Amino acid sequence: MRSVNFSDILHASLQICGLDRSLTTPERFAMVRDLASMRLRTIWESNEWTDLKVITKCSVNLVGERRVVAFDPKIGQVLTIWDRDPLARSATQKDFDLIDNVINLRFQQADVWVESRKESPRLYGDSWKTDVSYRPNAQVYYDSGSESGSLIPVSGYPVQGDFYVYTGTTPSGTGSIPTIGSWERIQIPKLFANALIHGVHADFRRSTNELEAAQAAEADYAKALDSALDQTLRQQGSTRPINFRNY
Repeated sequence: MRSVNFSDILHASLQICGLDRSLTTPERFAMVRDLASMRLRTIWESNEWTDLKVITKCSVNLVGERRVVAFDPKIGQVLTIWDRDPLARSATQKDFDLIDNVINLRFQQADVWVESRKESPRLYGDSWKTDVSYRPNAQVYYDSGSESGSLIPVSGYPVQGDFYVYTGTTPSGTGSIPTIGSWERIQIPKLFANALIHGVHADFRRSTNELEAAQAAEADYAKALDSALDQTLRQQGSTRPINFRNY
């Protein structure tokens, strides 16, 4: 998946909102982060984006009279059940019921292929600090270009700010660098960048009660989202095959 540095979204969002990126305060950073996190989930779940799909072969188990799929919900949101690998052969979509994270089938088959969508990441981290020992699942914002937690561009260094989650099972200890060891970078699809920026702008204008400006920014958001869809559906040619079922 082609990804974008969150710093690109942060600084472009501040500029379009009329806020100088060279004066990025923790409060302004938190505002963009929270608005971007909400918009990211909206965009993420608005379409069956190719880059976010995962196809997993799963076994079918008999539980009482029910045929259920052994599926790990951590994989993501279930979209489709296939009778064979749709990336390797012509496959047929099968009916299913999803109840309390359990996939129930009405047909007998040893294995099925589950098409799911990865879960949207939540952005909640603050600027990385050298004197803090981070606990499991803690999230930080770190600029790998300047090797610091700076919220503003550092002269002479590339700006490569992103969110990282600490995946270790014990405290990290002070000075733990997010690009080394038990840290995982949160990847934001580059395809979503423009829509995120305009979405943050629209939400910011709405928060300041500038309703006409918010409406115009919302229109820019819609255009950016349409452009992302165009890249996926027309330029990349990513379409779901039509399945005809006999009853």
